[in-house]
Amino acid sequence: MQKNIIKLVITLFSISLLAGCASHYGAAKIVSQPAGAEVINLDDGSVIGVTPLTTWWKDSNDSRQYIALRIKKPGFEEKISHFWLSMRHKSESSARENPQLVEMILTEKK
Repeated sequence: MQKNIIKLVITLFSISLLAGCASHYGAAKIVSQPAGAEVINLDDGSVIGVTPLTTWWKDSNDSRQYIALRIKKPGFEEKISHFWLSMRHKSESSARENPQLVEMILTEKK
């Protein structure tokens, strides 16, 4: 009986700890002039997509996340953008519905 009570207390304690680890989401709508530029996440080198695009991030610790991106398009100079993304949403869908706008203007190569 006492072992069952201890197991129950440990289980409830574990659940309460996990409930406190809520995830936060943020999204960015990335546009470029001209459109059609490849977007690369400098954190891990992954290709996110081609502009215009909306993408999202998830974080369990912070209310803001530092994002570094490179965009490139043939015939234009590569551009790097750094920005703080607000992680204010409680779900991915909410973040995607209200993305932070990131605009980049590319310069033609000479």
